[in-house]
Amino acid sequence: MKKLFILSTKAGSKNFADFEKKVRTIYESHGRTGELKIQNTSHKGHAHELAKNFAEQKDKGIVYACGGDGTLNEVASALVGTDTALGLIPMGTANDFAKNFDYNNFKIEDTFEPNLEYVDMIRVNEKYCLNVMSLGFDTVVLNSTYEILKKYPSLKSSAYVLGVLKSLKNIAAEKLSMNLTLSSGEEICVKGNFIISALCNGSYYGSGFNPAPYADSSDGLLNLITLEDTPFLKLIPLIFKYKKGTHISDKRVREYLVKKGTLKSDKKIIANIDGEIFNSHIFDFEIMEKAIAFHKAGL
Repeated sequence: MKKLFILSTKAGSKNFADFEKKVRTIYESHGRTGELKIQNTSHKGHAHELAKNFAEQKDKGIVYACGGDGTLNEVASALVGTDTALGLIPMGTANDFAKNFDYNNFKIEDTFEPNLEYVDMIRVNEKYCLNVMSLGFDTVVLNSTYEILKKYPSLKSSAYVLGVLKSLKNIAAEKLSMNLTLSSGEEICVKGNFIISALCNGSYYGSGFNPAPYADSSDGLLNLITLEDTPFLKLIPLIFKYKKGTHISDKRVREYLVKKGTLKSDKKIIANIDGEIFNSHIFDFEIMEKAIAFHKAGL
């Protein structure tokens, strides 16, 4: 099986030159250099381009996204509908999707004969999402975090905490109408003012926040988490619960197991897919079951 390692050298603060040398040395020592290709990204969207070009080759292969959640999304989006598998070596700042798996004992040699399992993805409008799509306060926080990181890149994942503190003064609930098809096939309509609406395939986002502790990226279901408008003083302790994944029992939080649906606002609002921010007033989504073969760490 051919392997392409895409090194997103803009992600995190890892020494990618040393990592590349390590990978080449290990493959060479095992006589497997003919299987290996390593490419570095040079611009936004480059990981998508490299993965797409690799997938168009005749040889069966796997692409390892060596970077953060944004790089992983680029690669995964390029591989949907192809026979090429996806792998992840977390080297970004947050590495939230990686938190769903056990990387404690992961080593480069595991990529020689990877054990693959299919994982689901989400289609949102014309975009693909591997981990989480969310809108509301958490996207405002993410936007603030990016602004902080632009000025102070050395803060890394701790910038998200500052993003939360900066955004607390701008909390505003979004008025949404949700038409949902539940896991049972029942169709329901939910309306209200929500501070957070997170559509989860994985359990973690936002540098370790745990919106959907029971999410499973291979179960054919999406966990939609909503947090209704909440007074400021009651919201603060709830945010700490949201971080730990202990918020589900709170009466202001609802969890829906869904297959597809539409979230509508009467105005354009900001949302994010795997950390990439965009604007819309309609979010049409559906689960894409077994969308891509994935090398899960720990298998």
